[in-house]
Amino acid sequence: MTTTISGTTGLFYINNPGPVGGIGGTFSLKSQYSQEDVATGNGYTILEHNDRYAKISVDFPIAFKDKHLNGYYTWTLGNHSDIVKLITQPGGDTGKVEYISNNEERDAEVFYRPNY
Repeated sequence: MTTTISGTTGLFYINNPGPVGGIGGTFSLKSQYSQEDVATGNGYTILEHNDRYAKISVDFPIAFKDKHLNGYYTWTLGNHSDIVKLITQPGGDTGKVEYISNNEERDAEVFYRPNY
């Protein structure tokens, strides 16, 4: 799962969440690199919930998006835990680079032509 935090919220998903009352506890985000807690005790809102998945919006501090925290993290919410790739605003985008051709007339350049 990949989550982009460009404002003050991030979306997280839980597979097979069980009943709505089964999602509880505090949210924590731990770096897989240093094993340090990056965010703990953030508020969250359950946006969607069914038997298959739950969509959760987690609140982050205003300055969180300005930190260079791109990387892989383990998030925990109650009994649920998963790995997430986190992308913050100054860290860049999802890695898609737009290609713009500088040879629109499709002119070929021949550098070597053997004489047989």
